[in-house]
Amino acid sequence: MAEADLPPIAGKAPAGAPPESAPPAPSPGRTIKPPRTRYPRLESVLRQLGAALLTLLVISTVTFAATNIKSPTEVARNALGRETSEAQLQAYVEQHGLDDPFYVRYGSWLKDFVQGDWGTSAVTGRDVRADVLPRLGKTLLLSLIALGIALPISVLLGVFMARRVGSWQDLSLLITTVLLAALPEFVVGIGLLMLFAVWLGWLPVDSTSLSFGTTVEKAKAYILPALTLVIAMVPYIARIARGAAQESLAAPYTQAALLRGLSRRTVIWDHAMRNAAVPLVNAVAINLVYLLSGVIVVENVFAFPGIGQALVQAIGQGDTITVQAIALVMGAMFIAISLAADLLVVYFNPRLKAATA
Repeated sequence: MAEADLPPIAGKAPAGAPPESAPPAPSPGRTIKPPRTRYPRLESVLRQLGAALLTLLVISTVTFAATNIKSPTEVARNALGRETSEAQLQAYVEQHGLDDPFYVRYGSWLKDFVQGDWGTSAVTGRDVRADVLPRLGKTLLLSLIALGIALPISVLLGVFMARRVGSWQDLSLLITTVLLAALPEFVVGIGLLMLFAVWLGWLPVDSTSLSFGTTVEKAKAYILPALTLVIAMVPYIARIARGAAQESLAAPYTQAALLRGLSRRTVIWDHAMRNAAVPLVNAVAINLVYLLSGVIVVENVFAFPGIGQALVQAIGQGDTITVQAIALVMGAMFIAISLAADLLVVYFNPRLKAATA
């Protein structure tokens, strides 16, 4: 064989070929910065808490500004009535410091609120905190009951659809969830009210028995509002669970778990659904925020004595102090839900857990 036909020797350029340039130096890998503290996970949690407190401060500022658009005289007249004399109006303005600058009134209100003094309602003459907290407890209990029923139903429904993607069961359930999601809460509530309270007579028409009824009557008063919220939540969470479960069931690690001989139940719930928990947690957090806003509508449909009904009544009566307190409490609940969702996402996602470890 001629020398020209031989393959070039490794590391040696063929005759007549231009000299090869030196191979480029390997690019250095990404430099891993050491954590700024010895406890990066604690630092991450503290950073999120700081952002949550800053957001709550912004909410308090916007709430106070939005409820203090009226002039001091208009606020006093709204509290005392139309027939109040000018001397009484001026005395009310001076007594409550309504003629002070905005930042002074805001600082005084926020300081008192943090210390537990939520003020006295000018409409009812009662302590706002004593009125709001019992209603808040009823609303939280109603929300927890609805979430405790809706979450397992949604997850089971989502897994059922994910294992039968494209089948008639999957398509039927998808169409049903879309139709239910399109219905407003008050339509669902009125429909349930007509069916179970008016036509069948199984449940009470309203929830006023929570204030003076027996234990059985109080328990029945929660059924229709909770069922309305469950029907409002299940379609959205079920579709999110379906998409997350479908992606996890098709992932290589799930197939590898099946090949190792693990049972189908173990593969679905210990492998697939644990990795599908991240979008599911976000969906539940979004629905909880939506749930607290939807509670306002549901509580007014069923005359449920919760914080949503109190907010609507306070707005209608011009009860500024009560509106401020409820708005700030609900803002704190929104932020707490978002913070808890972020922490749960870090727990369920191993990559995020390693990044903060």
